[in-house]
Amino acid sequence: MFKNLLSSIGFEDVEVETRINQQTYHPADTIEGLIELKGRADHIDYIEVQLVERVENQDKSSDFETFDHVLSKVHLTTETEQTLHFQLEGPHNIQSAESQFFIMTHVYIKNSVDAYDDDEIFFAES
Repeated sequence: MFKNLLSSIGFEDVEVETRINQQTYHPADTIEGLIELKGRADHIDYIEVQLVERVENQDKSSDFETFDHVLSKVHLTTETEQTLHFQLEGPHNIQSAESQFFIMTHVYIKNSVDAYDDDEIFFAES
C-alpha cells in the first residue's frame, strides 16, 4: 500500500524512511503514510511529520525568498515500534494555489543535532 518512498534519513545506527501511498492528492484528502525505522531507535525522542506550504515571501527587505506555512502536523513516539503510521489532514487553509507543498519529516534526537528531510507532493484541482 505505501509504495512511494519519500525520504530516507540515515544517522548513527538507524535509518528513517517516510512512505506515502501516492504523490498527488486533492485538498480534501487525508494523507496517510508510515515511518519505517531500521536499526536501533532508542536515541530518538520523537518524530514530527508536517504538511508544509512553501510560500513566496512578498517582503522585499527580507533575506528569505520563501517561508514555510505548516498546514498540518503529527508527533510520533518510537518506543518499541519499528513502523509508525500517520495521518495528516488535507490543506484547508492554503495561502496560494501557486505554492509548493512538502511532507517534512523531522527526527528529534537525544543529545544530538536533529535530522530532517522534506519531499514535494502535489495537489490536483478539485
